[in-house]
Parts: sequence; structure tokens; C-alpha cells
Amino acid sequence: MQHTSCKMPRHPEIANDRAQPIGCGRWSLLLAMTIAMLAGNPLWAQTVEEIPWDTHESLAWQEVASIADTAPVRTWTPFAELLAWKLTEGSAENWAQEITPLGSGSLYGTASLVEAPFSWNAGLRVGLEIEHPAEEVQATLSYTYFGTTATAQAAGVVYSAFLGNFYADNPDGAAFGPNYRSADLDWDVQFHTLDLEFGKTLAISSALALRPYVGIKGAVIRQNIDSTWHDPIDSSSHTYLYSSATEKLKQDFWGLGPTLGIHAIAPISITPSHSVTAYFNPSATLMYGNWTFSDVFQTDGLTSTTILTPSTIAINSEDIHGAATMLRLSCGLQWEQPGRRVTTRLRLGYEAQVWLNQMQFYSYNMGRLNNLMSVQGGLLEIGLSF
Repeated sequence: MQHTSCKMPRHPEIANDRAQPIGCGRWSLLLAMTIAMLAGNPLWAQTVEEIPWDTHESLAWQEVASIADTAPVRTWTPFAELLAWKLTEGSAENWAQEITPLGSGSLYGTASLVEAPFSWNAGLRVGLEIEHPAEEVQATLSYTYFGTTATAQAAGVVYSAFLGNFYADNPDGAAFGPNYRSADLDWDVQFHTLDLEFGKTLAISSALALRPYVGIKGAVIRQNIDSTWHDPIDSSSHTYLYSSATEKLKQDFWGLGPTLGIHAIAPISITPSHSVTAYFNPSATLMYGNWTFSDVFQTDGLTSTTILTPSTIAINSEDIHGAATMLRLSCGLQWEQPGRRVTTRLRLGYEAQVWLNQMQFYSYNMGRLNNLMSVQGGLLEIGLSF
């Protein structure tokens, strides 16, 4: 066979009288042998006289294929988490007061704060992890959504904690707003976060690995507080003509800032077919935050004998720009089962987040709020690594 693209040098180590020319196939063989020898395979310490060329070529390329099969590769792990969370918010325990005056069937006057408890609800987190095992670095992008609602009712002699009601039939603020026979409330919270994190795994010992990470978090939290107030109670100076009123408050927050955390992993059971580990993941975020507010009170008819028009009262609150701090803890158990092409991962855990100064609207009887919001509950994750 004639080779037109390769020179034909003689191989110096062929120990017979007739030297064999080395063509393109032989050059590729030498490249394969070099790669295999660099990989440390002792087979190639033997002299070429002991093994025929065809055997050399076959073994060399088998070694190259073996090296390629065992080399660390980047893994991609899409994952989804089902969240079961409960939200707690400062000021939700005092949206109204039920007051019994002295002499109304009681030896003492009483005042009871009316709470609006949030129920447990489901949320969702989806994301993608990209890991390079050789360098033990990892990047994670995730989005979290959680929504919940609190409902509550009050009856008796009911006073509002919201500022708009204070100015009903009291435009100069010299007296007090009306109280009511009953009231009800719906408080809706919509919670969105987007996280990008970069970490590097450090093997501390056979019983512990740590992955410190840094990242950036973006958050949008929308809150709507809709209350309805029924049957205003007349007083000696106020005769009300409307039958009910609504007050709608809205607080919108967005924030962006750096995250710092550490992910600790401790093996519990490691076998060829599966592994079980415990994980512990605290982190903190300091964001630049922006809060905007809206508060509108409105009657369903004429206000009173002194104000013969329906009332619409809007409270103007300036936006707030400042720091927003969030602390987070996640912990639980992780189970992994490697497969030929896909590794399956399951996590069962607990997560808590505390937003230290989230609630900041202006309340009638509490003034400017600076209250925390927290979410906590369980999570169930499934991830597939390719």
C-alpha cells in the first residue's frame, strides 16, 4: 500500500534484518503507546521485540479508551423540591382588637388582640447543579416559589389597627375612627427568590466534607392585606350611614445581595449500590432592599351625617430603601444510587428562613413596623445526575 502523506522512516528498535516502514498507522500507534505510558501502565515497559506490532496497537488503544472511560467528567444535576412550609409574620397577631368596656357584663374592661394565623402550604424549588469532580467545584442555580394566605374574623366591639380607618369621619385626626360589630381579613403573601451559588468541596476527613460557597440572591415578596369592616357603631358625636368599609394594604419588596454559606456532608452508609449522608447547610444574605406601600380605605355608601359622601382615604407612605437581612438553615438526609448513566438523588430535610426586617408598613396603634417574617417546614427533593 502506498502512503503519500507520511514519510517512511525506519523504526530503530525492530530487531530483524528487514526494517519495517512506519506509515500513518504506525505513527498513530506510537501516539497511543505514548499516552498509555504517560498513564503509568507497566505493560509498556516491555520491549517492542516481545510483542508484535498488531498486539501493541490493540493494547495501546484499549488503554487510551480505559483512560477516557475513567477520567472525571462534568456532571449536570437538574433537581426539584416539594416544600411544605408555614409562614409567621410580625403584626399578623394584631390586625384588630376586640374590646369589652367596663360594665359590659365584666368587672373589668378587656382587650383581646385578634391574630391572623397563616396555614401550612406547598411551595416549589427547581434548579440545576453543575459540578466538575476533578476540581471539586460546583455551581448551583435555583428558583423558589411559595405562596400562602391567612384568614381571620372578629366580632363584638372591634377596633381596626390600620391607619386609613382612623380618618373615617375624622379628616383632621382630632378624634378617633369608627369601631365595628364584626370584621374579616385575608392576608396573602407571594414569595419568590432566585439564587446563584459557587462552591468548592474540601475533604476534611473520611467522616466530613465541607463545601464553602458564595453567591447572589434576588428576592421579590408581595403582600396584600384585604380587610372588611361591618356595621360601624354610632357614638355621641358620630352617626354613620354606611354599612361596611374595606381597607386594602399592599407592601411590595424586592432585594438583591450577596450570600455566604457552608454545606457540610457526613457519610452514614456507603456501599457500591447506594450511599446515605447527612447534610447541614447554614447561610446568610445581606441585600439592598426596596419597599413600596399602598393603603386605601373606602366606604360602601355615605360616610356619616356630617360627611354626606362616600369616603376614599389613601395613606401616602414613602418608599423605604435600606438593608434587608436573611438567615437560612437547611438540614436533613440524602440518599444516592449510582446507575450506568444516571445517578438518582433523594433528599428529605428541614428548612427555615428568617427575614429580619421584612414587614414595614405603618400601623395605627403600632406606628412604623420593623418586624420579621419567617418560613419553616419540610422539603422533599429528587435530582438526576448525568
